[in-house]
Amino acid sequence: MLKQLLTIVLIGLASLLGTTSANAAEYEATFKQLGFQEPLNIRGINGQISVPFSVRADEVVLSASVNLLFNYSPSMLDDLSHFNIIVNGEAIESVPLKKENAGKISQRTVNIPVRLLAQFNRLTLELIGHYTLGCEDPVHSTLWLNVSNFSKLTMTTAALPLGNDLGLLPAPFFDPRDRLPMVAPIAFAGTPNNPTLEAAGVVASWLGGLASYRGYSFPVSVGSLPADSNVIVFLLPGQTLPGLTVPQSNGPRLSMVVHPGNDTKKVLVISGRDENDLKTAVKALVLGTQSMNGSTVMVDGEVAAPPRVPYDAPRWISSSRKTRLGDLVDQTALQVAGQYPDLIRVPMTMPPDLFFWRSEGIPLELKHRYTLRTENDKSTLNVSFSDKFIQAIPLRSEQDMWPFEKWIRGVLKKPASVNEESVSIPREAFSPNGQLQLYFHFDVIKSGECKDAPINNIQAAVDKESTIDISGFPKFMHMPDLSTFANAGFPFTRMADLSETAVVIPAQASTATLSNVFTLLGRVGDLTGLPAYGFTLIRPNDLAGVDDKDLLLVGNFQGDELFKKWADSMPLEQNNQLWQLKTGGGFTSFVQQWAPWVGQKAQLPVTSLSLQGFDPSGFMVGFESPEDSGRSVVAIVGSETGVSKVLEAILSPDDVQLIRGSVVFVKGSTVASVLDEKTYSVGSLPIWVWIQYYLAELVLLNVLFLLGAALLFAFVLNRILKDMAKKRLEKRE
Repeated sequence: MLKQLLTIVLIGLASLLGTTSANAAEYEATFKQLGFQEPLNIRGINGQISVPFSVRADEVVLSASVNLLFNYSPSMLDDLSHFNIIVNGEAIESVPLKKENAGKISQRTVNIPVRLLAQFNRLTLELIGHYTLGCEDPVHSTLWLNVSNFSKLTMTTAALPLGNDLGLLPAPFFDPRDRLPMVAPIAFAGTPNNPTLEAAGVVASWLGGLASYRGYSFPVSVGSLPADSNVIVFLLPGQTLPGLTVPQSNGPRLSMVVHPGNDTKKVLVISGRDENDLKTAVKALVLGTQSMNGSTVMVDGEVAAPPRVPYDAPRWISSSRKTRLGDLVDQTALQVAGQYPDLIRVPMTMPPDLFFWRSEGIPLELKHRYTLRTENDKSTLNVSFSDKFIQAIPLRSEQDMWPFEKWIRGVLKKPASVNEESVSIPREAFSPNGQLQLYFHFDVIKSGECKDAPINNIQAAVDKESTIDISGFPKFMHMPDLSTFANAGFPFTRMADLSETAVVIPAQASTATLSNVFTLLGRVGDLTGLPAYGFTLIRPNDLAGVDDKDLLLVGNFQGDELFKKWADSMPLEQNNQLWQLKTGGGFTSFVQQWAPWVGQKAQLPVTSLSLQGFDPSGFMVGFESPEDSGRSVVAIVGSETGVSKVLEAILSPDDVQLIRGSVVFVKGSTVASVLDEKTYSVGSLPIWVWIQYYLAELVLLNVLFLLGAALLFAFVLNRILKDMAKKRLEKRE
């Protein structure tokens, strides 16, 4: 009986693999895409490093391999030295380190047995290195193996059909096991109106927040379904798509159905009686207010979104209280082990308008513990922020402690290896979308020849109760500054739900433009960690009905009267098909030319810039809204390709660092920024801080103020002395 059952299972599996092999897909991911931004450096006599990778829930692996690019020390003995390739704890191959190939790039492709693979996997590279037949230093400088982060993992997979179950959401569109960029097509039966696009934008922001560092894109189609993808469809009464059969909706509805053109893919249908129903269904989806089970869910009643306050984005450091590092990352991410541990990385998104003037920096209270050092050495905890070094904290040994301190620690039951340190993140190191980097450097203790042994029990951790505190900083900054938009979505993300934002698109927006808008909203969701369910989408002719909102323009506005209307407020001016940077002028330019000592605020020189039409360049411009004083406009405009290039620059960790000022243009691979002299301010300061700040910036005004104060003091003192003299004379008389 058991034999017959096993035969049936094998036949079924063979049938599955046979039917899915035609739909097999090959995926490639470099180690850089898997999270390693730098090459993998393995050091020591028995050093190792692991690369995590995973398999989507809706796929089965047919074959897998890893293509390694590596270099190693010429000083290692080739008859004793090698490195092991280990998958999930099982060694699959040992690669000898031959002397003739040392010191240059080598390549090795190794097949991975699919029987070893699970949903979450770990590829470990272990160096077994020796440089002499005698006594060895276990951390000798000649024991190294360098593996390029362009080494590649390749997997051939076949799709596993999933059930029509809404409980699987956000799968199959987003799977946390997938380290590759998420592609989530959005389809409409007909040309979508503004409220329908708002509903789709909320879904895009939700998925962008989930995909986060992996990347995301949202191809848009109208009137058809992409054949080889899972698709999100929005339907209103009377609308349908070829092959898609969905019952007429009598309220907000979410349905999961099989793709009519590909039975391994799914279609999420969001439908309703009108646009309000679409928005209600979307809110229920992204806010999780209703249980999602089965193939269809009807949403009952209105979905109330929780009220938001400024600067309360879930992924931002709190502006009202201290924030624990344990609230930002899991406790396991704060722990390291080994002689050469990895960096502890804590992503930190903060309001870009923190006012640092006359501040030592952002206070950081670090509680850390480590395997106690047996003697004094040069071990340190190195603190950096966004690759900018801040401070090295010595890791103390018992020899560093006075007897009284040891006694106090004993009374308080506080081990010698547990310490606290106050650190300040200075303005120069601050980045609104930054990363706190903590590295435990353990000094190598040399005991003498043939006495050194590798220490395998070194452990260290930063306590989850460590805190960062920005609650004492006012919010104020000069604008425009496109770096704050590129890195933190500011000022739009000041309200995490974008409730004070209007997104403006051309009257006739193409599918490529809509895709760009959804990608930008995905970026916003990624930065805030909250779906953008509060924004308003309008066309240029609708601006008159929008009050007190920041404006985000996306698309090709060539020929639109909007920019002509705003010409006086923009740092660019349009002359027929030619865009030119304004050369500035006015009082600020006059003062800087004839009295440069008056103002101390540095201004970058204005660079001449001309753009012919909209193609193939794209540019981004920021300025104060002509519609509402104190509000901001950010316009990402150009051809469809040009706008896409600007978005690619925003999403690129390298190119985003080049974005600043009030005008950014992208042409090909070139990203250039220009700082315009026109500025306005957002936020507010306490009145006395405001007076001190502006007086401190204007040296001449300070001199005049002090001179006036001195004259006033002299005048008052003179009057007092005269009165005293007069009274003295009167008494004598």
